[in-house]
Amino acid sequence: MNIIVFGAGTFGTAIAKALSSNNKNNILLFSKNQSKVNEINTLNTNKSCFPNKHLPISLRATNKEDDLSYADVIFIAYPSNIVIDKIQKVYKKFKNNVLIVNLSKGLLDEGATVTECIKKKFKLKNIVTLKGPSFAIELMDDANTLLTLGYTTQVQLNTINDVIKNTVLHIDFTNDIRGVEILSSLKNIYAIFLGIVDAKYNSSNTRFMILTKAFSEVRLILKELGGSESTLFLSCGFGDLCLTSLNDLSRNRTLGLLIGKEFYNEDYKSNSVILEGLNSIKMVYQLVDRKTIVELPILAKLFDYFSGKIKEIEVNFNDFSDLNSI
Repeated sequence: MNIIVFGAGTFGTAIAKALSSNNKNNILLFSKNQSKVNEINTLNTNKSCFPNKHLPISLRATNKEDDLSYADVIFIAYPSNIVIDKIQKVYKKFKNNVLIVNLSKGLLDEGATVTECIKKKFKLKNIVTLKGPSFAIELMDDANTLLTLGYTTQVQLNTINDVIKNTVLHIDFTNDIRGVEILSSLKNIYAIFLGIVDAKYNSSNTRFMILTKAFSEVRLILKELGGSESTLFLSCGFGDLCLTSLNDLSRNRTLGLLIGKEFYNEDYKSNSVILEGLNSIKMVYQLVDRKTIVELPILAKLFDYFSGKIKEIEVNFNDFSDLNSI
């Protein structure tokens, strides 16, 4: 099967390497960066992403837009804030009914998901989403990884199962595409707060108290924004929330640690990771009904902090003594 990973950044490269383990997959990494394409094809490295890793010889790269027309499956691996612009430039090259697999995490304008925006703007209907607890560096080291596939048709599910066969990638699945995409944004918000709590208290009891409350808040927001509650118990929900909140490889958790240790200041707001986190907090806060905010003390506290209403995040544990039942 001809597969293009559209975006040769950290996660795109890691996914491409994982997929290349299936010898029935013909994988191309797409990048407009000619020097990166040359490096991958001649040295089998992508040092800007993985300085000490080598790629399989079978994994090739291209910057030729015409190569997109041969792809049966295209994995979209650009950050959510630029993904629409990237597709805009090349989508007319796509084969009719090509299967689009969205790896980009986050919500776009007015709470629309990436898949919803792709469908609406480019009239691409054959699209699925793939999200879950996955650090790129561990995929490069061949760690077995479970992701959630949000899909519509049995043909899509069968195609993805064929693509990941004999690789370290595994899937659980749901028809709740919107829920999968919403959760990919929410987990970053709560990872920030868990980082703050760990920096301030360094207590396992306290950490899991707050993780429990975070899980409860995510459940409420997911339902209000149109996702299915059951999706929370898949890899993209419980698994990704825990991975992002509790592991120091997580950039959003690291942001929380900086805040908790009082190393964070306004100058950090130019950082793309921090900007993404801030945008997620602001957007979700504005999308949620005002009556629900009183049940979301973590989200409200983060919003107040990043909007400048409070100077420091104090954790009031009485806020968490009456958890919503799950």
